[in-house]
Amino acid sequence: MPPKKTPHKHLEIANYPPPYDGWGTHTRYVVAEIRRRGHRCEVLKINDNRQIKSTEYVDVQNGLDYLIKVIRFAASGYSINVHVNAESPKGYLLALIAVAVGHLFLRKATVTFHGGTPQTFFPLPKSSLWHWKFRLLFAIASGILCDSDEIKRPIERYAVPSAKIGTAAGFSSQNLTHQTVDLGDEVETFLQSHDPAIFCYVSFRPEYRLEILREGMKLLRASHPHAGFIWLGFPEKEVPAVRDHISAFAADEKESLLLLGNLSHDEFLTLLLRCTLKLRTPACDGVSASVLESLALGVPVVASENGRRPAGVITYAEMDAADMCSKLEYLLQNFDVVKQQLPLGTGQDNVALTADWLLGE
Repeated sequence: MPPKKTPHKHLEIANYPPPYDGWGTHTRYVVAEIRRRGHRCEVLKINDNRQIKSTEYVDVQNGLDYLIKVIRFAASGYSINVHVNAESPKGYLLALIAVAVGHLFLRKATVTFHGGTPQTFFPLPKSSLWHWKFRLLFAIASGILCDSDEIKRPIERYAVPSAKIGTAAGFSSQNLTHQTVDLGDEVETFLQSHDPAIFCYVSFRPEYRLEILREGMKLLRASHPHAGFIWLGFPEKEVPAVRDHISAFAADEKESLLLLGNLSHDEFLTLLLRCTLKLRTPACDGVSASVLESLALGVPVVASENGRRPAGVITYAEMDAADMCSKLEYLLQNFDVVKQQLPLGTGQDNVALTADWLLGE
């Protein structure tokens, strides 16, 4: 009989619901999988609502509190995995602190690198300070996990050995598990009065190209006057700025737009399945979990071209509203054919693959 494995003690430093987003949803499933295998797994929450105490995660009150808690976990024997992308200097600093503390206490300290290329600070030439910042982070990390081989290759160009980099998309069959829920009168009224209904998972940040999206909406409504666009995904702190932004829209623009905040996972998928198609605007998102969700559920996708879109996605030039409109028109005119050709299915169990990589199993 093989000897029983010693349980791991593992810390995830990551986004964690609420609010729901691609990072947080995947992290929740991975944490549950690690615990199911009999290991101890804690989450240090670094996204919105991180100051709210909960039994589901460990809160973070401020920068000093973050440092103290990372040190406490490392000193207690926890391996560390920290999530980061190349869009936030603050996020980079949190990752560097976590990996450095892990090394100080001789713990395994890995990095989950989100997003694709290009991002604001990755990849950049050697003449850029940010090149050397990420080179330092990658060098001292025990390992790096990214979405795909297409993202692994530019990481390797930062003098990172291939064997140090793992790949697992932030999407798995668990993402599709949900209960159909009531969406409320406002959403129901909008869906009944707009056709097509276009699902736009966005944020109030430059990479989401809201002005390009707005122009594309105008162009499409010229031929589809009843088209409706649902903007959702905004964390609570962004909603006031978004409302102020759209307050200057013309009356017909406002009538065609439904603004929602951050939805629960059940609400998100219930709404997605009620919409005609999904429109994805950022090109820096790597292998987007929400795009893969849509395809697996049979919802057609139009997305900005980034060289990594999965089969079945219709792509447009990221900064070209006319091309966006043209591809939306193409999809609507050929809807049944496109829908029938979607690569339905969930693919690999990336939650299990991620847990394997984190635990070294």
